[in-house]
Amino acid sequence: MRSPSSASGEGRKLGFERLIFFSDAVFAIAITLLVLDLRLPNADAFDLAPLVPKLLGFGISFYVIGQYWMAHHRLFEAVDGYDGMLLAANLWFLASIAFLPFPTSVVTEARPNSAPVTFYAASMMVVGLAMLALVLIARRPALLRPGTTRGGTVRVAAGACASPLVFAVTAIAAAVGLRGALWLFLLLTPAGWAAERIGRALERRVDAADALEAAS
Repeated sequence: MRSPSSASGEGRKLGFERLIFFSDAVFAIAITLLVLDLRLPNADAFDLAPLVPKLLGFGISFYVIGQYWMAHHRLFEAVDGYDGMLLAANLWFLASIAFLPFPTSVVTEARPNSAPVTFYAASMMVVGLAMLALVLIARRPALLRPGTTRGGTVRVAAGACASPLVFAVTAIAAAVGLRGALWLFLLLTPAGWAAERIGRALERRVDAADALEAAS
C-alpha cells in the first residue's frame, strides 16, 4: 500500500505533466488553425496572388506562436512544481494563444485600414503580457528547481518584456494611421536580442548582489 506522502508526490508529478501536455496541445491546435484560412479563391485557377496577405499573416502568427512555445518550454524547464495560481496563469496565457487565429483571419480578410491591424497587434500584445505574468508567477522561489537564481528570474522577465513592447508600439502606430505598421513586427527579433543582453547584464548584477549579501 502506498503511503499518503508518496501518493501525493506521484499525483503532483502527474498533474505537472498534464499541465505541460495540455499546453503543448493548445499550441499545436492554434498553429494548425492558422492554415485553415489558406484556400485558393478560385478552385479552377492556380493563382496565389490573392493569398499573399493570408500567407503573410500565417507566417507572422506562426512565428509568434512558435516563439512563445519555445519560451514556454524553456520557462517550465526551471519549474519543479505548481499551484492554483500557476494553473490559472497558464490557462489565461493559453487562452490568448488559442485566440490568435481569429485576429489573424481578421487582419488578412478585412479591407486594409488601421482598425484590423490595431486589433491584431493588440491581441498579440495581450499574449505578451500574459506570458510576462506567467513568467513572474511560475518563477516564484517555491516552484523553482534547486540552484535557480533570482538573477535568472530577472533575465527571463526582461526577455518577456520585448514582445509586448513591440506589439504595443505597432498597435499605437496602426491606431494613428501609420501605413505599413505591421512591418514594425520586424523589430521582434532585434528587440528580443536587446532584451536578452539587458537581461543577462541584470542577472549578473542581481546574482552578484545576492552572493555578496549571503557572504556578509
